[in-house]
Amino acid sequence: MPQGNDYVAALEKVFAEDETSARKSLAAKKSVKKSVKKVGRVGFAAAPEVQEFEAENYFDEEAAGNNGGKSTRRLKVYDAKTRQSWFVDQKTYALFSKRNVVRTDSYGGLVPIQDKTTDDKTFNEKYEVEIDELFEEKLDDKVAPTFIESNDEIASKTGGCSKKAWRNAYRRLVVHVMDPKNAIRFSRALQIQLDYLMAHESALLGDIIKVLDHISDDGDGNTPMSVKKRNLNVALTKALVNVNVGRILVANSGTISYFFHPDTRVSNNRTFNLLSGWQFSNIISPIAMFTPSENFIGSRALAVNSILRSFLGPGRFLTRLITGGREEFVVDDVKAIAQNLAAETTGFEAAMRAQFGNHAGRQKVNEFRIENRLPTDESAVRSFIGSPISTMVNNGVVHILRALANHWEGLNTIPFGNFAHQRMEQLNVNVILRFHIPFVLMTLANLRGWCSWDSMVLAPFITKLMNIRPGVNMNVANELLNELNTTIVDNVCGGIFSRIEPFQRWITQMRVANELIMTEKDKVVTIVSSVTSGIESGYKLAKTVDWVVPDDDVMVRSIIQHIKLDAVKKKLRNHNGERLIDEENGTLDANQAGSALQDMDQEEIGPAMKIAGGSISSIVSFVQKDLSKRQKTGMTDHLVKRAMNALRPRDKRFLIELVNKGHEEIRAAKLLSRRVGTLLKREMRRARLDARIKELSRGSVATEMIEDEWYIVDRTEDDGSTTELGSFQFRTRRSSTSDVLFINRSGKEDRFDANSHVFRKFIPIGEAIVRAQKAFMVIELDLLKRFAYAAYMEFSDLRDDLLKLQTVSGINCYALDEARLNGLVHIKSHSSTQISWKDLQPGHNYFIEVKPYKYELFEYAEGMDLDNRKRYFKTAPQNMIVVGGGPTGLLTTLHSLENCLRSGGTMKLYEARDAFEKAGGTYERAQVVRLDSRWVRMLRYHLGTLFEDVWIPATEETDSHLGNTLPTQGFIEITIKDMEAIMHLEVSKLWSRDLLEIYARSSANFDYKKNVMTKQGNALKERDLVKRRVDPNGEPSEEFHTWEVVQLIGNKTLSPDDMTPGRSYNVFSRDQGGLLTMELVSADEGVFDFRSTDEGLTIQVTRSNFPSVYAYDPKAKGNARSSFKTIVFQSVDLNREGKLTRYEVEFASIMNESHIMDVGQTNIAFASGKPAVTKEHLTACPYEPYGVSCIQGIKISMGMHNFGETRFGKGLIADFRSQTEQNTRVVGDFTKSVITAPIVKEMLSIMSNLPRSNDWHMHLRHTVDKFPEQK
Repeated sequence: MPQGNDYVAALEKVFAEDETSARKSLAAKKSVKKSVKKVGRVGFAAAPEVQEFEAENYFDEEAAGNNGGKSTRRLKVYDAKTRQSWFVDQKTYALFSKRNVVRTDSYGGLVPIQDKTTDDKTFNEKYEVEIDELFEEKLDDKVAPTFIESNDEIASKTGGCSKKAWRNAYRRLVVHVMDPKNAIRFSRALQIQLDYLMAHESALLGDIIKVLDHISDDGDGNTPMSVKKRNLNVALTKALVNVNVGRILVANSGTISYFFHPDTRVSNNRTFNLLSGWQFSNIISPIAMFTPSENFIGSRALAVNSILRSFLGPGRFLTRLITGGREEFVVDDVKAIAQNLAAETTGFEAAMRAQFGNHAGRQKVNEFRIENRLPTDESAVRSFIGSPISTMVNNGVVHILRALANHWEGLNTIPFGNFAHQRMEQLNVNVILRFHIPFVLMTLANLRGWCSWDSMVLAPFITKLMNIRPGVNMNVANELLNELNTTIVDNVCGGIFSRIEPFQRWITQMRVANELIMTEKDKVVTIVSSVTSGIESGYKLAKTVDWVVPDDDVMVRSIIQHIKLDAVKKKLRNHNGERLIDEENGTLDANQAGSALQDMDQEEIGPAMKIAGGSISSIVSFVQKDLSKRQKTGMTDHLVKRAMNALRPRDKRFLIELVNKGHEEIRAAKLLSRRVGTLLKREMRRARLDARIKELSRGSVATEMIEDEWYIVDRTEDDGSTTELGSFQFRTRRSSTSDVLFINRSGKEDRFDANSHVFRKFIPIGEAIVRAQKAFMVIELDLLKRFAYAAYMEFSDLRDDLLKLQTVSGINCYALDEARLNGLVHIKSHSSTQISWKDLQPGHNYFIEVKPYKYELFEYAEGMDLDNRKRYFKTAPQNMIVVGGGPTGLLTTLHSLENCLRSGGTMKLYEARDAFEKAGGTYERAQVVRLDSRWVRMLRYHLGTLFEDVWIPATEETDSHLGNTLPTQGFIEITIKDMEAIMHLEVSKLWSRDLLEIYARSSANFDYKKNVMTKQGNALKERDLVKRRVDPNGEPSEEFHTWEVVQLIGNKTLSPDDMTPGRSYNVFSRDQGGLLTMELVSADEGVFDFRSTDEGLTIQVTRSNFPSVYAYDPKAKGNARSSFKTIVFQSVDLNREGKLTRYEVEFASIMNESHIMDVGQTNIAFASGKPAVTKEHLTACPYEPYGVSCIQGIKISMGMHNFGETRFGKGLIADFRSQTEQNTRVVGDFTKSVITAPIVKEMLSIMSNLPRSNDWHMHLRHTVDKFPEQK
């Protein structure tokens, strides 16, 4: 056993500047290493004074600042009995070594970080130690003190000197004014934006938030503020290089107090009140402004600013800066019929009041709400979160206090909380106390009139509110609420009961919320503690992957070169059709390449000759150099093709045509090539994530293998190198031979020779990260019905983990998509509910499958006669049928699939359209939908990279390419057809893995009145169970019996030799999508001419492309493959002879009948059309009528969008956004608040005015003529 002092000396070296020597010192003490114990993850040793503990690498700003920015070591200590854990730094190590694992915080109490116990027996206990050891070995040495210091540049610098100068000035200003109060406010504004960034950008912003947290930590008195600001300066310097992160920082800078904090103004209220009275321009308002009273806005300021508004011009940044937003507001324009963004985000209340004064402005606000059908209280609550002072003044203090008290009381009382998880409506007590209550108190005091009590009592209390820090409970908040209720409210309200009563009721509800969130916190801790390995591995992955990509110009040149060489590279194949290019290694078989290019015509090889030279040999040499360069830079042809495929097909074809014809310098080609370059950056970063996950998944060589465990199989090549074949599940090793039996991901057997293959342990890094991402979704769905995600981040023991979890949720790559699918495959093949009849235990209850999808409960007794052909279950499988392949049906299928498979059930999707036959081509609905936070979390998890493609802005994009995001509200928007297309693609992936069943053209319907599911006869498919009035003996019956469709016998197709000119036939036409009645006009020398008199169509075919032709049937129609002759039914129950009866029915006799489906004990989700009003079934969605007509919709859409132009320019303008600037992305009508009055008047005119109503088609055409630039 090592001596305690020896071990202490070794550990003290861990905190030294030279980390390498400390590692060597620890490794040299073999006696210490022998006493290692693994506890939770991996332990170091057991010293005499300490039972079990471990050391881990954590970034510490204080130590990094004192040590010149070098990484440090901190200890995490575990108590062996309670499994409690603590962080211990170098200074408190003396307490640790002397007092038997005791650490106190600044308040003298224990600081628990996280309980290491977990209920997840299937993952954490199995892999957590391996994953932590892996990252200790492979990644910890590579983790720089901060992510931003390890990546000097993660995006190309744009904007030139002006942008650099501006951001340099901005950085210096922020660092100069940053103090604990500003830091905590700024960090809370930034963390809202983490959900809508790519992983590397989220990690960047997350590190800035951590630095701000360190600045706001008053308990850390050891680190000078100069060191903290130095860290912030470094963080901002690196982060501002990234365009998206820089824009977020600038956009949220309004939360910083640049001159004085509210408590300072209240403390010196007489001086500030005097300055406010003489205010003439918004330039000095940050210095002097107090809340204006309801009846006095400052008539002089209003008049002066009105003059300045007219003089400077509306819609300009300078006008808004000088006049304080007192400019022409878009919704006040009688000619405007819509405005961008939701009403509560535009600041319309403040703009109306500033432009027209308090009285007239409030009338304008009320008119706006009526016209836009905005619920007053709902809108007021959301407006209060964004701008509390103006909301209270514009709507009345009493009204707002009552609305807030009612809102909090409603959420505390209603079990299901906030339906939409609207971020502005969710509760967060600490944020309200810290940021909103001070402004409420200032407004009330200003309306009452300032006095000396405000300076002596109110100002110190506001200081306490602004200094609230995260803690392990809500005790501090409760103490401040008690003080607010007993000491502050009566005085600040001036004794006015109408203000005191709602204010105190609001305070009471905040106390209730504090009790509720402590209960909810335990649930969050349980979820987070079960995925610690995924959080840590994903976060370390995000901080160690090389995110740097080449500059834009380099990428564009590479894309142009790829297009010109693509035709040549496709032709580089040998006589067996095998490719001569090894893209993975960047090599080309030059010996055979020349002969392969000889057969290419001049048009195909022309673009390559222009850049490579005029000979075949020069092209081969150029291609070799191109492959080698792409291998080094990572811009492989495969990634370029993937980026180009992300374009619209028309845009892709257009770009290829322009480049091949030498027009790459025109504006259209530059625009499209830049877009491909942006997408290529994303693909390159995903490829690096894939490669790193693949590398980390490779464990050590397995000497002994365990059944059902996963291993990576490498094939040993002749030259001694190895090639990875994939991951497989071990089954058995043959004793007589060297064969090893595995099961691959698809469930099939594979055998490998142990002499020529190497087997490595598979470490499920991807699966661990996916589990953490699922936890992020579960927290939203189960625990954010009342409280915001940020509310749980106000707990000090959860803040770091939840911040990391937000970053991990944004990691998207194809390896994680594959891991998610593999997890579902594993769940299906390892059902936890099915049990063998041999394993049944007497006295226990089980379910037996008596018929398909029908289960009976029985109690097993010793000696009971069992049918070993039946299936037995511990619990009844939960089968599910989803009717409808729209957005709701697709998401229901995606989200319910895992639980369905886990119970041993099956998932079926019935879609009336033929989307799954035409690859989503029928999705053409262009309505725009706004999706709430629950949809966002589910889509983020289930879609993975598809979600990132659609909703996450790429590098230098202001917003996502196809959708729209509203981070402050937690909403996203998209057209239905785009959303259905990506969800359809994900469901198709699951279908290809045999995880669910899809029935297109199903014609299925659910009759909620009769509680039965029906299906048209022409849509019946094999394995369908239907109820027919035929008994198991095949005889007519008055009762229904279940029959299975076992075979569909089609009509016999006719051959060319069976054709007779002059006769009519049913011919299947792929172009027409069905059967046509056609007459064979002629059949000369193998050429057949068919003519359709009804369609006016003539088809000429030969024997080689002869279509499906059937004997003429006047009733035949539809798809040829569904035009069957007979249908075969088989009884489910045995007949009197103990057999299953079969009989055939003419398909034409039942094709138009409605058949009742026997779904057994199956859950049915009817997601088609509007929900019906029923008391017998659960209705999940409300009935919502459409709100905008199509005729006016086209005007709104064309008037609010400029097609094809970039949304914002580069440089300085990327950091500023004009309030009245046109939104040039095609998002749709429902992105905007639509003023209904002009629409109703215009529609009335169209329908009632006879000349206009004669031809609506002409009206629409003339509408388009008004926008010639859109043609």
